[in-house]
Amino acid sequence: MRTPHQNLTDSFPDLKEAFHHLKINDHHFQHLLKQYEELDTLVHKVDHEQESMSDLELEKVKKERVALKDTLYSLMVKCKAEL
Repeated sequence: MRTPHQNLTDSFPDLKEAFHHLKINDHHFQHLLKQYEELDTLVHKVDHEQESMSDLELEKVKKERVALKDTLYSLMVKCKAEL
């Protein structure tokens, strides 16, 4: 099954301002975002057969990506409340 890139601002449009604030000002957020984007790109490449990986490895990567997305979401929600 092909998975589209999961852009955070598309996933959480109400948190765009917090996303941009954190992306510019928070090094921890920047680091997590970079990891998330790398995993998302990897999943996209595997889904489009540009790279290969076992189903078990792909499932692990997808779970890691979801965990990062949850963490990034929590940080954005907290930031929005503070802005």
